[in-house]
Amino acid sequence: MRARWWFSVLACWLLSVGAHAQDKLIYCNEPERIRDAGTYADARLLAGQSYTVFYHYRNTSNDTGDFVVQLKSLTDESFNFSSKQGLADPESDPPSVGRQAMARYLRAPEKPVSAAKGVARFTYKLSHHQVASGMMTIKADKNIRLRIYYKHDKWDAPRMRTLVIDSPRCEIAVPLKGELVRQSFRIGLPERDTNRTRLRDGSYGMIYSFKIAAPEGRKVRIGFIPRGGKAGIVGMLGGDLIVSEIYEAYERGTFCDAMVGPKGEIQLTTSPFGGVFYPVELTFQLLPTVAAGPSAQR
Repeated sequence: MRARWWFSVLACWLLSVGAHAQDKLIYCNEPERIRDAGTYADARLLAGQSYTVFYHYRNTSNDTGDFVVQLKSLTDESFNFSSKQGLADPESDPPSVGRQAMARYLRAPEKPVSAAKGVARFTYKLSHHQVASGMMTIKADKNIRLRIYYKHDKWDAPRMRTLVIDSPRCEIAVPLKGELVRQSFRIGLPERDTNRTRLRDGSYGMIYSFKIAAPEGRKVRIGFIPRGGKAGIVGMLGGDLIVSEIYEAYERGTFCDAMVGPKGEIQLTTSPFGGVFYPVELTFQLLPTVAAGPSAQR
């Protein structure tokens, strides 16, 4: 009988305590539609604290303008920060833009940046119906302010809200030995079950790190099933970036077949990206060994 794991958000937060417990996720997606000029996210970033910023917005206004991610010193003094960036090119298809942003983020190096005049801006033109999607990790040496705005930041957009989530990383052990040759893991909850006033599983930008334990030399098939609508997956597997196609709801697909290394484990890191629907289900299956020939048969 197929074994299933339906992990709760609490399990993820308990597993995240440790080396990554000081990380924070700044979730910028409310409202998700840009209807007019103004500020769409606003947060204070403390010196020495690591923050991962996720944003995903669609321009539903009737014109084109500058979309800006701004980091500014609270004292107008120069500051330095480290940055790992995945910023997508603006396009009109939300899943494609979100997938590109996540792929760029996962393979991006961390770079030092100097804001000599006390401000750093990441700006690009956003046309009607185009989507702005990005993810970046920032750690500054001084207190700074993050603002994401369209055209200007003179006032806040209606219903603008910026969420901060502590320890946005889940570490999940996946044993595939003995009778446990197939496991499942669900990321996210149905939208109708989401309480937006609380931290939640499946938030875009959450990092999920799977440690798959299996016999050395065997193959593991990692599958993907969207359970809430159109979706895809981007992941790092053994240092290689793998990007899936976009699947329709309940369409089963193979993300990859991975060989188990000499340590008897496979590492997969992935994260929900903007423009797709959750929950999604990942499946891990230990493939049967293939007989070498007649001499191997009994």
